[in-house]
Amino acid sequence: MTLKYMLLTLTLVLAFVSAAAAQQPEPSPAQTQPDTTIQRSFKSRIFEVKYRDPNSLLNALYQLGSGFKGAAMSANAEFKTITVRDFPENIATVEEALKRLDVPGAPRPNIEMHMHVLIASNAGGTATDMPAELKDVLTQLRTTLNYSKYELAASIVQRLTETSRGLQGSGTAELPSTNPGTPGSSMPYEYFINNVSLQQNAAGAASVQIAEFTFVTREKESARVQTALNLRDGEKVVVGTATLRNRALVIVLTAKLIK
Repeated sequence: MTLKYMLLTLTLVLAFVSAAAAQQPEPSPAQTQPDTTIQRSFKSRIFEVKYRDPNSLLNALYQLGSGFKGAAMSANAEFKTITVRDFPENIATVEEALKRLDVPGAPRPNIEMHMHVLIASNAGGTATDMPAELKDVLTQLRTTLNYSKYELAASIVQRLTETSRGLQGSGTAELPSTNPGTPGSSMPYEYFINNVSLQQNAAGAASVQIAEFTFVTREKESARVQTALNLRDGEKVVVGTATLRNRALVIVLTAKLIK
């Protein structure tokens, strides 16, 4: 390659680079302005959160920041605050959003659970000392179970709220005697209610969902009823039965929403 040809090639390359550089857009003032100059325009503000979870609100508010280097937004669950460092207009936008989002939630009703412990057998005639509210349940039981006599061993009322924690209770039920003229016996029991939540169907009707309900007796032979439940408001449900030698344990639950 001759020296003349090499010089011509170098001249063309330099001309091409100069033309490309001339086509580059001029940097905007914000791009040429030093970061420290931009950050001098930032202000800081601490917002108190009254009703909602600060971390949940932070997820909704984060996109309202400018995104400039040095801008920041953080939440503190212990002090229930959200701290914002940004341009004044972005802080004002966050403030307006917080006014709309940080409001009291709709009050959630309490749950009153009625638990009836029944003993089913074929000893003697039909018992007559049952609560009137169980009349329709007894009619259903007599058509599905092979027992003619049902007696109430215990009634329990448990007040609940929505919770992911487990609840536990215990007591003693009175077992009727299987032989006329002889005294009955006592039956210790425990119950466990895990993960209670309120649900609504498409029509807006509320129901109580229980991830796990367990009832355990501690007689000579223990019996266990364990299931997941979904109870409509005021509905009486036979949640399970278990055999106690020649008798059966029957658990009936009713959930009532107290507003």
